[in-house]
Amino acid sequence: MKNEEKQRNYGLAIKLLSEQNFAAAIIAGAAATILAAVAFGIFVATWTFAYGFAAVAVGIVIGLAMGLFGRGISTKFAVAAAVFTMIGCVLSNLFRVIMDRAQATGTSPIDVLGSDSFSALARQAVSDGFSIYILYWFIATIAAVFLSRRALSRSDRLAIGLYESRCRDA
Repeated sequence: MKNEEKQRNYGLAIKLLSEQNFAAAIIAGAAATILAAVAFGIFVATWTFAYGFAAVAVGIVIGLAMGLFGRGISTKFAVAAAVFTMIGCVLSNLFRVIMDRAQATGTSPIDVLGSDSFSALARQAVSDGFSIYILYWFIATIAAVFLSRRALSRSDRLAIGLYESRCRDA
């Protein structure tokens, strides 16, 4: 590889790495986690047959939000997306339980939160059909991890690889 081509690759790698924004990815991931969990609770309480689709959608929403705002390349973006997705799936089940109880008692979700103990709601959210939840949560996590990182072309990956090997050697 010629020196001029190496310099162009190093410049491309520096540009791509400098475009990463982990703070924006974390903020977007947190917001997406809460919004997706609330939407999941409402959606699944209305249409119970759609649990799997909604669970995977939580991971997709989180991954897309983190990928869009973070433009991440490094592994920490994928790890953060996985953590947010697991939190989002647990919160989703909690919102589903709250919505189910609100519909069953004919009260608002706020009244359910006020009348029932939070620990009882959380226990029910995790225990109801937990074995099948794991499968959907795993698929949601894979989707979030995949979508949270920026798609790179072959030449972009080559440039970053060359840059990182140069930094290790130095």
